[in-house]
Amino acid sequence: MEVLISAALFSLVIGGVYALYTTMQSTMSRGELKSDLQQNARVALDQMNRDIRMAGYDPTGAIPLVQPQPKAAVRAAAPGCLSFIAYSSTSGASVQITYDVNDTTLRRRVDTWDAANNAFSGGSAQPFAEAMNLLTFTYYDTYNQVLTPVSWTSTLRCPPVAGAPAQAIVQLDYWQMQQIRRVAIVVQTRDSRPGVFSEFYTLTSDVRLRNR
Repeated sequence: MEVLISAALFSLVIGGVYALYTTMQSTMSRGELKSDLQQNARVALDQMNRDIRMAGYDPTGAIPLVQPQPKAAVRAAAPGCLSFIAYSSTSGASVQITYDVNDTTLRRRVDTWDAANNAFSGGSAQPFAEAMNLLTFTYYDTYNQVLTPVSWTSTLRCPPVAGAPAQAIVQLDYWQMQQIRRVAIVVQTRDSRPGVFSEFYTLTSDVRLRNR
């Protein structure tokens, strides 16, 4: 009888220790996951803020010459994609920068100026941040009125591509893009790990274009 009682008490103690251990492991994993998600979101948002703030700064003088249309600082503006001309701190020249999300990867593409063809080219969409669940851009004019993307038929792409066929798109039209003075950004990351439910982390930002 004493042995049975001792075994039962030992089992209760071991069960409690194991439950505490698994809880601590889950808490630690959840904390690490949240930290990773926050880091991804902050790195992505900080870089986008810096780039978008410089939209329209065109030391190479590409905007009046660039092909295809539009000849503007903002080259394409959709709810989930933004392409614009800005300054490269590396080369000191004008570049075309594009942000979008492919599956769960935030991509950043940088096209350099090709003066011979009056076009931005040579770039490729590079992975910039992972575990992306959401990227949205909201555009405002000088009077802080929202510029709502419309459905229209155009050759415009994000980024613009020469010779693209016309198709129905939902983006700001050429006139609306000229009116952009402020961009609100929402970035949301999402991920999960074994034994840990999906975690979300959302960051927002508001960027005023300095050169518009």
